[in-house]
Parts: sequence; C-alpha cells; structure tokens
Amino acid sequence: MLRLDKDGKTLHRLKPKKLSDAGFLERHHVQQMIRNNADDFFAELGEKLLLLGEEVRPAEFVDDRIDLLALDPEGAAVIIELKRGTNKLQLLQALGYAGMIAKWSPEKFAEQYAQSVKGAADPREEFEEFLGEGISTVNQSQRIILLAEDFDFEVLVTAEWLTEKYELDVRCYRLALSTEAERDFLTCTCIYPPPEITEHAIRRKHGGLPEPLPWSDWETALAETENPAVADFFRSELAAGRENNLRYRRIQWRFDGKRRFRAMARRKYAVVKQYGRFTDDTKFWTDTLGTEIKLRELDHGENLRFLLEKKEQFQKLRAAIENLKSVAFVNSQSPSDDEAAEADE
Repeated sequence: MLRLDKDGKTLHRLKPKKLSDAGFLERHHVQQMIRNNADDFFAELGEKLLLLGEEVRPAEFVDDRIDLLALDPEGAAVIIELKRGTNKLQLLQALGYAGMIAKWSPEKFAEQYAQSVKGAADPREEFEEFLGEGISTVNQSQRIILLAEDFDFEVLVTAEWLTEKYELDVRCYRLALSTEAERDFLTCTCIYPPPEITEHAIRRKHGGLPEPLPWSDWETALAETENPAVADFFRSELAAGRENNLRYRRIQWRFDGKRRFRAMARRKYAVVKQYGRFTDDTKFWTDTLGTEIKLRELDHGENLRFLLEKKEQFQKLRAAIENLKSVAFVNSQSPSDDEAAEADE
C-alpha cells in the first residue's frame, strides 16, 4: 500500500506485515472485526451481503462451524471461510459446508438470523427488505468466499475448475496488512476470479426449468394477505393495468421507462421501494403518509423503503406517485441496471 503526499508529489510505501506478527488472531480479532463492521467490510470487497451469523453449525451431526454465513441479494447462501496465513484445506472445508447448507430450508435461515442478530424482531421482513422478494427465494443456490493472506496454487486452480466446470461461484480475496506510525491498514484484493470477470459474470442461479409459480392467479396470491386495505389497493391497481409480477406479488411504476416505485404485498402491509432520490423526499413521505411508515434508506442511501397498511395511506400514495412524475430524481438506476434486474424476473 502506498501513501500519497499531494504537496510533496511523492509516494510512501507502508510497511507490510503478517497478521500473526502484528498480534491479530484469526477468530478473536479479524473475524470479530468483520462481524462488527460487516457492511463496511463487504463493501470493501465489492460485495453486497446480509450477514446472518458467525460460527454457524451447518448440520447437527458435525461439530465444525462456518466462520461467517451470509445471503446475497439474489438469495444465495454465502459461506465465508477466513484463514490467517494460508491453508490448502480451506476450499475443501468450505465445500463441505456448502453441501450441508444446501439442505437448509428458507425458514431455517430466518431462524438463524433471528438467533444471531439482536433486534431482528421479524427476520422475514428483514429478508424481504434485503432481497426485494419473498423468503422463498432464499438458498436456491450457494456461493463460497475465501479470505486469506495468501492462497496455494491448488486452491486457486480448484476454484477455477469448480467455477468453469460446475458453475459454482467461488471467490478468493487476499487480505494484506500494512502499518505506519503504529496504525494498521487492511486491504482486500480479489485474486480469483479476475475483477473484470467478476463484474461482468452472469451466474445461472437456478438452472434447468424455472420454478413453478407459487400462486395460480392474483386472487389466490392476495388471499394470503390478512390486511383488506393491502388487497384492495393491489386489486385496484391491477384492474387499472399496472405492471406486475405475480411470482413475487408486486406491482411497479415507471417514469420515462425507468422503474421508480415498486410495491410488494405482504401479510399485514405493503412494502414500497423508491428507486432514486428527490429533494427532501424523506420529509415529503412522512408529511404525506405519516411518521409510522418505518421509512428507511437502502443501498447506501440511493433508494428508500417504507411500509403501508392503512386505506388512506394507499390513496395518498397513488396521488403522490402521479404528482411525482415531473420531479427530478437523482442516484437512479441506469437503464442497463434496470434491464438486468428485469431480466432476472
């Protein structure tokens, strides 16, 4: 790692150091740091993940534990194995865990999240908020992330073979420690696959034939909604020809071809997601719909989410969306991102 001196127009190389030489323990220090700052660490990797827990037991008949277990936005289970230094058996260990985790039901992931994450009163809501879909999408595929200071050739060539031959998503990130003036700096570099391939790869999530629809029609889907206000709102929008997706019980609004709002029917409420931001939008929605809508920023502040359950709230939402068609949005999805998201549906 190089420190830049803008005024002096010079570069200063920071001193590299092994984690063990700096006194960092694998589980007690590094793993706990990741656990306590998961969002920042995953962002450093370029990954968007929801951490479900650490030291997770993958099956009742084994005593080993998964270092970190997470979900990605597509619902794939992500097994994360951390090694200080290097270990030839790291990938083999992760593969065993992936095989056992593949047998987990979506409900078991919800239970794991509830047990390990304090304050998660409704893990299903947390899942659906992160995934943007129902809990049924969880664990339809598995991924492996290996974290280590270095990787043996055997690990890298096997990761490549598994990816190319069997389409298993395996990624290897090198952790490197540097020090300066008694301060420690950690860098994370993707060793496999090359970043350019990782960025543009299209992973086949399901393979084979598509999963059957969970509902035969919208009336059957809305019958599971306990809140009449939610069901009535969706029926009226569907009758008006609103763009919709039955599999995930959602409808959406587009402005000039770009998706701006999406509503998903749930048992007691509707989850509304706003794509992109406009000036003072948080104040606008709380003033319009009330402070009880549990408004929250998503995706590092680029989007918003709120919950609606009252008839008058849905009426105001419909009018507000119509009035917002002429408002300028920022931090919106690019057309390519939007098309990619739609392709997955």
